[in-house]
Amino acid sequence: MKQKNTQRNAAETRLTLRNKSTATGLWQVVVLYSHKGAVRKFATGIHVPESYWNETKQEVRSGGAEDVTAANTHLKTVKARFDAIIRQHLQDTGEKPSLEQLNTAYSKSKAPKNAYAVTKVVTSALDRYMEHRRTEIQPNSMKAYAALHQNLLLYQKDTGEDWRLDTLTAQEVDAFQAWLISTRKFHNTTVERRVIALKKFLEAHRELITIDYKALRPKHKVRAARNFHPVTLTLEELEAIRRLPLQQAPRLEKVRDLFLLQTWTGLRFSDVVRLAPEHIKSTKNGHRVRIDINKTGDYSDIPLFPVAAEMLAKYDGCPPVISNQKFNKFIKEVMALAAIATPSLNEVISQFHYEATRKVTVKKPKHCWISSHTSRRTFITLNIEVGTPQHYVMKWSNHTDPRSFKKYQNALQGEADAALILVKAYQSKADSQNIYDTDSLPIPV
Repeated sequence: MKQKNTQRNAAETRLTLRNKSTATGLWQVVVLYSHKGAVRKFATGIHVPESYWNETKQEVRSGGAEDVTAANTHLKTVKARFDAIIRQHLQDTGEKPSLEQLNTAYSKSKAPKNAYAVTKVVTSALDRYMEHRRTEIQPNSMKAYAALHQNLLLYQKDTGEDWRLDTLTAQEVDAFQAWLISTRKFHNTTVERRVIALKKFLEAHRELITIDYKALRPKHKVRAARNFHPVTLTLEELEAIRRLPLQQAPRLEKVRDLFLLQTWTGLRFSDVVRLAPEHIKSTKNGHRVRIDINKTGDYSDIPLFPVAAEMLAKYDGCPPVISNQKFNKFIKEVMALAAIATPSLNEVISQFHYEATRKVTVKKPKHCWISSHTSRRTFITLNIEVGTPQHYVMKWSNHTDPRSFKKYQNALQGEADAALILVKAYQSKADSQNIYDTDSLPIPV
């Protein structure tokens, strides 16, 4: 009786498509298993366009993967492992394993460490790596991988170079860096970020590569700018921005409000768009903003300043949600409007960067330099300018390294006022002690 049941239920899994990726448009191939009316999906690590999947044969059609044979072999192997576990459980107990029993048994069985990287083509492997590790990789790292992937696709289209994990060389990586600089006009800092992302990806696939990924370096060193001062806003400029009549332009009004909220909390953009009523806490010292930081995982505890409270109240505690890219595009429209009645926003500011060994200087009006990161720099600069102790500001901005913190400060802003205060203090002291008594001076006047 058990033998009959074993044969009848021997193959209860099926390969099919589920979970289309909004980023790539590819579908995930999964193993489906049902037990007592409940169904569970098990990832295989393979992603294909819907039109290249043969549902009847449960396999990838020709052209659906870089190496269709390898992809289908991998799928059959994964399915066979599940089927073998089910058969063994049937043989031992006379019944099918539950969803949890199958998952536990499959997890304990040995699987290829990089089962999802069945292709050795770098762009495809990188795409599948991002999809497979999406829940594990920090958002900023995911952005870095996505940018690298996009650049590699363009490089492949432009040059015909098709990188493979098993044959990739340091010379090919150098050529890619040169292309980023010469064709894409990337700054050295951007190229460095691509190299860092590539090294991390290659490290995760080190059993498939021959290149010494640890020896990879940016082709040109990033030169630290001396006497560099970030662009920040003054209190007067912030107030002019706050008073802009944008009721007839709700798109710009929301971006302006989000900018002010970020400026008066000092939060990173990825955190300020996550704010919700539960992040506002009432304490004996007033209301505070308390939120876990996306980038570092640390906890941030910031006083709720009046303008930030005003912006949050306007949206019932839930600020507008917009992508960072669109925000940086629209905020420049807001600043251009503010510049009409605020002359200081039209002041021409020069910034420079390096493309390879060439120093490139860019001059633009101040309002054209404003981005989401300006808010955070302004928050820090204004606090230091009014005399807030540095250790408080570092706590609020979630900085632990004073050197990194210093890069956010605009030492020029408020410099004239600080010098004037010193002059007035000296003059007051001089007057009280009659330092300027000409009769006492040893030189003719």
